[in-house]
Amino acid sequence: MQRLLLLPVLLLAACAGPAVPATQEPPKQVPGGWTLASSTALTDPFPLAIQPAQSWRTTYHGPQDIQATFYRFPSNTEAFEVLQKWKKAPGEITFHDGAFLIVIPPQEVPKQAAGDFAEGVLTAIH
Repeated sequence: MQRLLLLPVLLLAACAGPAVPATQEPPKQVPGGWTLASSTALTDPFPLAIQPAQSWRTTYHGPQDIQATFYRFPSNTEAFEVLQKWKKAPGEITFHDGAFLIVIPPQEVPKQAAGDFAEGVLTAIH
């Protein structure tokens, strides 16, 4: 009997749409001392077939000022697939967490600061 009840529950779960990510936009604060200074919605065409739901070019002030681009996709799966297909520029830091793909372009920032910022972003969007 319990097995018969489990089947409809599993079928309903499979039909559910993609989960809405808990974080919907770039974080206002990033651990390590960074604060969002500006965030501009992007209107540039995205270079891959999978399109983000939203995207922002951001600047954070902190130990080192850092620019980053945040792309939010409808699902974790799409963000991961885009990461796999992304053509990284030399010196660029690109990573994904949940439905986000984050790109830190090459800039005059020490590698350690960029790495600390990336770790902070991962903490902040959870």
